[in-house]
Amino acid sequence: MLCGIEFFSKAYGKSVIVGYGAFYPQFSVNTHQYVLFGTDIQNIGLMLEWMQKHQFDNTGKYVVVCVSKEDCDESEGVEMLWNYKIINVVFLKTGIIATESMAYTYFDKRYDCKEVRPVKLDNWFSCIDIDHRKNCSEMFPLKLRQLQSCPIIVSTFAQTPYMMINNGVPSGTDGDLLRLIAEKLNASLQLMTPQRGIGWGKLEENGTWSGSLADVYYDLANFSMTSASITLSRFSHFHMSVDYNTVSVVWVTHPSAMESPSLKLIRPFEIEVRITLALSFLLVVILAVLIKSKCWNSMLAINISLPRRSLVFYSWELCMGLPSTKLPTKSAFLYLVMFWIWYCFLIRTFYTVFLIKALKTNVYSSDIQKIDDALAANYGIGGGIALKDYFIDEPEIYNRWINFESNEIFSALMNMSEGAKRVTAINLETTKLFQRNQSKNLHILAQKVISSPTVLFFKKYSPLTEAINAILTQLVETGFVSKIYNIYTKSYFIKKSGHQKKAINLAHFTGCYAVLIGGWILSFIFFIRELYKGHRRKSK
Repeated sequence: MLCGIEFFSKAYGKSVIVGYGAFYPQFSVNTHQYVLFGTDIQNIGLMLEWMQKHQFDNTGKYVVVCVSKEDCDESEGVEMLWNYKIINVVFLKTGIIATESMAYTYFDKRYDCKEVRPVKLDNWFSCIDIDHRKNCSEMFPLKLRQLQSCPIIVSTFAQTPYMMINNGVPSGTDGDLLRLIAEKLNASLQLMTPQRGIGWGKLEENGTWSGSLADVYYDLANFSMTSASITLSRFSHFHMSVDYNTVSVVWVTHPSAMESPSLKLIRPFEIEVRITLALSFLLVVILAVLIKSKCWNSMLAINISLPRRSLVFYSWELCMGLPSTKLPTKSAFLYLVMFWIWYCFLIRTFYTVFLIKALKTNVYSSDIQKIDDALAANYGIGGGIALKDYFIDEPEIYNRWINFESNEIFSALMNMSEGAKRVTAINLETTKLFQRNQSKNLHILAQKVISSPTVLFFKKYSPLTEAINAILTQLVETGFVSKIYNIYTKSYFIKKSGHQKKAINLAHFTGCYAVLIGGWILSFIFFIRELYKGHRRKSK
């Protein structure tokens, strides 16, 4: 057998690592092609057991050479290889003639869940022929793409809008995608809910797993599909598929206090527009003061008869839409007045258009804009236990974290909508759906917790990963995944049809009445003042 190893090393012509039972961890991580030389089936089984113990990649490409003429049965060999989930394999044994070899594999074209049968590789001899090396590319085809209606078990749980289960049939952004995957694999889809604990899955303090990921870790399910975010523990203990979507986790807290209705009058204009309007009216005041100043005539060297009425008050009348009783005779000043009328008309029109919406819209002002504000206000901080890992370097959050399970999300959102003083890390789409369907208000902080790729979680070195990755890649590139996502997050769930539109009531006009009454009072004060001054003039 040593001669065979030496011959292979020379014929291969590239660097090889020859192991004699010694273990080097870096080799198990970085090596994905293996050639095993065993005296018989039992000896090969011991090598595979040792490789499994040290977590070698069983999804790599294997060439297994069985030397014995008597104890190298191919049926027994491929069954043993399947027990270790090694499918990309060529099993070699001595042929009828000592100088010939026979090559076998299994699941060459189709998967058989009832029986593992060896399949003879007829193109083996053309592969090892120096003149026909190109045929070797077909030695390791992509397998497990046709499961022949065999069952595929998926661990998941109800999580709107991602996964909804009705009589064992999944739907939702993940549910529809899962049915497409099962159809492409020609597999019989079987769903299971977590057997140990609930929710997405977490690593317990005693080193065991719970939740949906536990079903995968303990070989109860083929993979987990829960739209769970990626954490260090999940990345380290599981094999992940290619990402097919993105999940955003945000900070959610109670709705803010409603802004006073009296402020709705200035709501149609943004702060920049308010400043611009204030400056435009201030310009009128400055112009009026300048015209009355002594330096005006000396500066322009012209005499202008000043109007009897206040220029500022006259400009304000025009702005309010009152009729103009007299216009300037000079064309330059006439154009200026006409421009001012046109300018005020546009401002009034735009203001009126947007005022109705502003009066009917409730605006909330919140003191909690960032997670630091919540910490300063001594709010409770919490979310899924796996999300806690993201804040291991922030002890002020990590040490105050309150764990929530997946079945507690709805009650947490309901409590916050009723005013509970806490901030919770929750999926963004779940939060929006709660607000639409329950007609509840919540405050979503602009600061995100994480935007994580959405993946499927497999057990380490699962042979299904490569086949499902190929399907996921096709579905993502053709736009099916984004189409399904838009259906369930933007179109499918809408506001309840019975939701009545809010009518404008007296409270919405508080600001209007305040301005009106304030104007009456101010006018009455000036009226009394004018009467008093007029009476004094007559008495003199």
